[in-house]
Amino acid sequence: MRRNRNVFGYKLKSRWGRTTYIGITNNPRRRAAQHRRSGKQGRLTVSTRKMTRSQARRWEAAALSNHRRSNRGRNPRYNKTRTGGRRY
Repeated sequence: MRRNRNVFGYKLKSRWGRTTYIGITNNPRRRAAQHRRSGKQGRLTVSTRKMTRSQARRWEAAALSNHRRSNRGRNPRYNKTRTGGRRY
């Protein structure tokens, strides 16, 4: 059985190159439009090649962890959870 590889990891970056959001999506254009509509400023840059949803979730958690390690334990401006994904 072949696993679907249709999810990308991305970062939303400010005008000055600072990461303001780290996330995953299967449609980068749609997601960029959603960010704009919600008032989040920045440019969406795809950071990974296509991968499975579970691989993308692991990438997101690792990317957030690396960001916190470099930024005194702080998440990017618009990320709310420590591991990414939805809050339950």
